[in-house]
Amino acid sequence: MTNASDLMLSDPKTMAADATVAEVSEQLANPKVQMVLLTDGRTFKGAVTALPTGAAPSDLALLYSDESPDSIAPDASADEAFERAVASPTRRVLVLDEDRNLLGLLCLDPTRTRFCGKPDVSL
Repeated sequence: MTNASDLMLSDPKTMAADATVAEVSEQLANPKVQMVLLTDGRTFKGAVTALPTGAAPSDLALLYSDESPDSIAPDASADEAFERAVASPTRRVLVLDEDRNLLGLLCLDPTRTRFCGKPDVSL
């Protein structure tokens, strides 16, 4: 049976948790980037989807991370993974283990019909 870990991008782009607003802003300027993942090693620290216009470029971007980004366990069903990704405004759901280590990222393409980088999966 297909689960979230089969559908996720297993090596999503991340930035260090001490990344600045300027560094994260540069990433978010790319229209393909919906979310910047901040980590300390493998430990997930935050996800930034937008920055306030008044944020100082030298501020830590982590100060502006989403308070509760959507996450899912790696063994969640494919159906749940798809439903959660479709419901997300960014089409992104973090795959975290019980210790909040970032295992991967569920990402739907702009049509919201299939997972990024994955062949069509029967759900």
